[in-house]
Amino acid sequence: MNVLIIGFGTAGRYYLKILKSFKKIKKIFIVDDLKLPKSNKYTQIQFNSKELKKNSIKYAIISTPSGSHYDYALKLVNNSINTLIEKPFVLNLYEAKNLIKKSKSKKIKCWVVFQNRYNLALKKLVQVVNKKILGKIFLIDCSLIWKRDKKYYSSPWRGKYRSDGGVLSNQAIHLLDAVIHVFGKVKKFSSILSYNKKKLEAEDLALLNLVHDNNTLTSFKATTRADSNYRSAMDVIGEKGRVLVKGISLNTFHYLKGNDIKNDKKNSEEFGIGAGTIGAMGNGHLKILNEFFSKKIKNSSQKLEIRNNMHVLSLLHSIYNSEKLKILNKVLEKESVLGKK
Repeated sequence: MNVLIIGFGTAGRYYLKILKSFKKIKKIFIVDDLKLPKSNKYTQIQFNSKELKKNSIKYAIISTPSGSHYDYALKLVNNSINTLIEKPFVLNLYEAKNLIKKSKSKKIKCWVVFQNRYNLALKKLVQVVNKKILGKIFLIDCSLIWKRDKKYYSSPWRGKYRSDGGVLSNQAIHLLDAVIHVFGKVKKFSSILSYNKKKLEAEDLALLNLVHDNNTLTSFKATTRADSNYRSAMDVIGEKGRVLVKGISLNTFHYLKGNDIKNDKKNSEEFGIGAGTIGAMGNGHLKILNEFFSKKIKNSSQKLEIRNNMHVLSLLHSIYNSEKLKILNKVLEKESVLGKK
């Protein structure tokens, strides 16, 4: 089996490290804009149909900047290559629908990487919710308080709507995905987005109020303005109790009673701390790849098929469009006031 990694940044290098554990992989190929040093671990190739066929590539992983995901994925799918795409898979709803249609017709896998769904802590939370251990849940409090400085956003693609988006579509998308994965789709929302134009084009602070289909309420806060990576957490409060999932990748599970907090070590994993570190990526990628490479497994155990993940992308677009509408309404209000004069 030959595997292709497209994009050899932090994520691409992490995938290369993981792929060493798969004995059935014969060769690993890399596509990257930069010329890479020669290595016995991989072979760098050009990205075109001739090279894909020549090297008998059946599986590919896309870990490039978000804005380029679609172009790569479309060519891979058209060449009948099973495709795994780093979050948020694509930035455009039309592109997502087209990939779903084409991958279905080709009968191949086209999955998105939401690795935190495989964490023991999130699986435990799903169990707690499904068994109604907390009774009726009336509030989920989600927060992501991280640091991303001006140097981080100096990369030409980061923080721009066309190629990346802001804190919601990049850093906080795993948290947003987790709350939707556990508590269901969102039917109503209100939002406030805030911007630091000295650093990035898109938002670096987001406040959301979400109403899920089952009428559960979520308060969602995310920012990259902080001076350190302080918190990533999902606090779940019900009539019969309260639990907390937290950690850099939502990787530890806790029970709360009054001021006491008890760590459920059986359902917790320790990951590294930091911005974009290998440790912070967790253990989920290996579990995803085990399923992705298996010929016996057609569907992901955690529903990673992009056809199952349109809602989070639709929600992002709805939030961004509602912010544009609010700005437009302010302009219209000012114009009508001026008109009365």
